[in-house]
Amino acid sequence: MASPSEPATMGCYLHIDMDAFFASVEQVLDPSLRGKPVIVGGRKGRGVVTSASYEARKFGVHSAMPGFQARKLCPQGIFLPNRRRAYSEFSHEVFAILKQFSPKVDAISIDEGIVDLEGTERLFGPPLKTADRIIRRIRSELGLPASGGLSASRMVAKIAATLAKPHGLIYVPKGAEEDFLSPLAVEMIPGIGPKTHKTMLQRGIKIIGDLLKQDDLARRYLDLIEDGHTGRTHDHSIGHETTLDKPLKARENIEEVLWELVEEIGGRLRRDKLYARCLTLKIRYTNFHTLTRSRTLSSPTCFDREIFEAMSDLLRQNLSAGRAIRLLGVSASALQSTGWQEPLFDRQKRASWEKLYQGIDELRHKYGEASIGTATPRTRRG
Repeated sequence: MASPSEPATMGCYLHIDMDAFFASVEQVLDPSLRGKPVIVGGRKGRGVVTSASYEARKFGVHSAMPGFQARKLCPQGIFLPNRRRAYSEFSHEVFAILKQFSPKVDAISIDEGIVDLEGTERLFGPPLKTADRIIRRIRSELGLPASGGLSASRMVAKIAATLAKPHGLIYVPKGAEEDFLSPLAVEMIPGIGPKTHKTMLQRGIKIIGDLLKQDDLARRYLDLIEDGHTGRTHDHSIGHETTLDKPLKARENIEEVLWELVEEIGGRLRRDKLYARCLTLKIRYTNFHTLTRSRTLSSPTCFDREIFEAMSDLLRQNLSAGRAIRLLGVSASALQSTGWQEPLFDRQKRASWEKLYQGIDELRHKYGEASIGTATPRTRRG
């Protein structure tokens, strides 16, 4: 699974990427599904696939594919509804394992995270062996497959984890990043979408090595090697989105889904002891028209109610009457743990909220995500 040489003590990042996460969770919950083509989402109408097991991927099925197309490619596929709370509970368990190896864990999404293994050698041994141990523990304790990338650079670690799929681990030694990246297709760089990729191809940039030769573009799109060598911290976002099995038109029904997404984001922020200053809402209609709207808060937050109030307001302002939506997403960015001041009254209110949510989070950790929930502000008003 791993390279024979070990990384020396350094900033050492392990990027964990869960393999076919939602479908893998379904196979754990129902062992009779193991080895079968499981497809989450895309069950009705114009719904899309949110996750496909590797057995289904052999037929060409992949996430974001329309359900009708997935059925044509894999008529024997087992189509299942999204179970957001179940996936959230398994995600919580995955990150609990990661935090046993390092206090520095960043949640990138529900199924991706970065573990800083610098300084863990005395407790767990060389980082490469620790990375292998983490992946094996996720498999043995949760029954879930995971892949990993290990590097002095966060971004290189992410790319390595993608290439390691499925069930693999790739280590890129410090100083070997450029050799590793150069032959890879330029679209491997996270954040390069179809339009940017097209522009690069027009400029003769097909592989990352081509990009590295052009200083102007390289500095704009790449922060791959230096981020591991200079010790800079990287802002990231925490987000979660869901494709609806049945398109929704009524705002009250959409807000029910929105509240579940908000609870997921708020819980992850609190687990990482982070507050978000910028919140973003993503809406996709049944005709695939997609819009995103963001709001910058006067004070950062990690509390479900405050996040929901901002997202609900954006939803009200941007939801087109009579049009059905097929996807809803929420993300939090501009994350920080300290560094702002609030009036005394706000500090007192924040302390009360922190005590409340600490109790809620403890109950969920002990008895499961579904053990306790809070009514949406809209429900409380009714």
